[in-house]
Amino acid sequence: MKKGELLKLRTLKATPKMMRMAADDTLKREMSYSYVRESYTYGLYMRCQVLSGILKVAFFLPEYMRMESVMPVYELYINNQAGEFLTYDRRTNKWLTAKLDMIPWPKYVAYSEKKWINPEGARTIKRYLEVSNGGYKGILQYQLQVRADELKKRHRRETDPWDLDMEQTPELPKDWEKWVLKVGIPENYIFYRYDRRGVTEGYCTYCEKQVPIEHPKHGKQGTCPCCRHKIVYKSEGKAAGVVRTDTAHMYLLQRCEDGVMIRGFEGSRSYRRKDYHHTECQFSEVRRVILDKDGYGLRAYSWGVYKNTETRWIRTSLEQRYTKAFYYYYYYSPTYEGRMYGRTLPDLAKKELRKTGLVEMAAMIEKIDPEKYLAKWQSVPELERLAKAGLGTLAMECMYGRCSIEGCFKNRLFGDLKKLLGIDSQQLARLRRCNGGSQFLKWLQYEKATGKLLPDHVTSWFCQEDITAEDLKFISNRMSMVQIYNYVRRQMKENGMKSREVLTTWSDYLAMAERFHMDTQDAIIYRVNKLRKRHDELVERCHSKSLAIKAGEILKNYPHVEQIYESIKDIYEYSDKNYSVVSPRCIEDILQEGEDLHHCVGSSDRYWERIERRESYVLFLRRSANPGKAYYTLEIEPDGTVRQKRTMYDRQEADIEDATKFLKKWQKEVSKRITSEEKELAAISHSLREQEFAEMREKQLVINTGQLAGRLLVDVLTEDLMEAA
Repeated sequence: MKKGELLKLRTLKATPKMMRMAADDTLKREMSYSYVRESYTYGLYMRCQVLSGILKVAFFLPEYMRMESVMPVYELYINNQAGEFLTYDRRTNKWLTAKLDMIPWPKYVAYSEKKWINPEGARTIKRYLEVSNGGYKGILQYQLQVRADELKKRHRRETDPWDLDMEQTPELPKDWEKWVLKVGIPENYIFYRYDRRGVTEGYCTYCEKQVPIEHPKHGKQGTCPCCRHKIVYKSEGKAAGVVRTDTAHMYLLQRCEDGVMIRGFEGSRSYRRKDYHHTECQFSEVRRVILDKDGYGLRAYSWGVYKNTETRWIRTSLEQRYTKAFYYYYYYSPTYEGRMYGRTLPDLAKKELRKTGLVEMAAMIEKIDPEKYLAKWQSVPELERLAKAGLGTLAMECMYGRCSIEGCFKNRLFGDLKKLLGIDSQQLARLRRCNGGSQFLKWLQYEKATGKLLPDHVTSWFCQEDITAEDLKFISNRMSMVQIYNYVRRQMKENGMKSREVLTTWSDYLAMAERFHMDTQDAIIYRVNKLRKRHDELVERCHSKSLAIKAGEILKNYPHVEQIYESIKDIYEYSDKNYSVVSPRCIEDILQEGEDLHHCVGSSDRYWERIERRESYVLFLRRSANPGKAYYTLEIEPDGTVRQKRTMYDRQEADIEDATKFLKKWQKEVSKRITSEEKELAAISHSLREQEFAEMREKQLVINTGQLAGRLLVDVLTEDLMEAA
């Protein structure tokens, strides 16, 4: 419709009858809760006429008519042939596309009892619009239908390609329902009736007949003596009114025009009390995925509610297994493994699925999610080789991301499976024979790297206990893996500990033994018989177990730290009535200082490295009145130069000015005590410090946290520096 042409159509004005009715009507006011409700007998007046094939409807408001205005407020134009409508607002001279229920009417239009139109006008609306009602209701009915049709057209632009995909869906196999009942839903029961004299037979839901049983117990798992299927015993007296199996996932793979369609079903069986011989089976199709003929395109669809309009097949992503309408129902079903219908697979394996390895996986593993497998196969094509080599467990772990792809596949550029996995032919055979996963593979790769072979039962036990070669690094340089295996198992048996507890206790014990300068290379020490007892004895000797363990680890890398402090304490310790400089007695003192003042002096390797090579020392500044309480930590050079002086959270407080005066006195005293050796070390330390500062300036290192955030690190360290006199 052309808006200019519509405005040229004859104006429909209010008739004298309409004007009299509006004048005689009175505005009614009623209190409704906390507001006044206004209404007329007729809240809206209408006239209509078909002009040049267009239905024109004029709308009049009584408030304007009572002021003797005969002009309409809104004019509605409808072209039924084209299914179009437009509304013209005469007050603002603007065009509206809104339906009648969305036009901003005064509130009294809704509160009034009626909307007036003469009988002839009502018949015109019904006849022209082909609706069941005349007047306002008929127009709104028509507009709603137009909007619904427009919405369907918009939706069809999206859904028509989906429907073309769904038209490829083949018919279900003739034996599908029987397969679902017997194979797809694997859970079965044996129902029996309790008898004090003993139960000798029950009804097997798989055999569908009475079978002999012995000593059944309600809820206990067992095996049917006839069909050999796993079953659960159910006593008729204790079973619920309806016994229902868990929901099972099932998959049917069929050839379609574009390739292969993976159809996902869900189903369950139920049995009613006293009617266990009759099986009720329910299943429904909830998922369809099309794999292109080239094997690389996957299009997924789920059955659900589409935009709150209809229930249908909806295109979804591979990650979104169900639409939001089903989200809460399936919230507790994180995996969708199920049985695959087998009769269609051999033919597909020769053509469309030939390069995927999916059929080989289905032959090895009872339940699988084919959609998940194919989606992972597209990004990890090595899955095909794993499946065809019979490595089902490893393939499943890669498929679900339970292992590191980079850790498993050492040489992804090579086509040979042995080179891909980083193992040899014999190890590959062992991996297949033991049905090993990624942990087993890592142990084989460890064997390959070290040349130390392990028995399969040892490797399998390490995998079962989730123990890696890295976990045993603390002891592997002193014992073979078989010795470690035997030792851990013996300690587990003697102390009632789990394997992980044994390893943690063992590692802590050796770290504390290092702290107390015990010879941890002696088998009597590192392979102690009563591990827990010896561990607890060392804990009792420690002021703090955690600090002692850390100290033992530090001593491994920096063995001379405590000897150095023993030799320098007489040079640097000094005090007056207000302050004291104290030398640490052991590594734990420095660790405790870092914890008390919440800075990095004990946790940063650079301080231990500097102490070990005697470039700088960490000392403690204390108040003489309370020498046991941490106050400031100092880093000094051998000649007494103070590199850093920091208190809580690496800060400096206002009281440092007074302490600095004391430190100058201390430097003078140190200059009298230092030996020629310390002076030589100081010269080297000064040179190293200048080099470090130069590198910081070149790299423009900035402090990112704390009070000094944003400042250059070299500037802060330079300000903190107190050169010895």
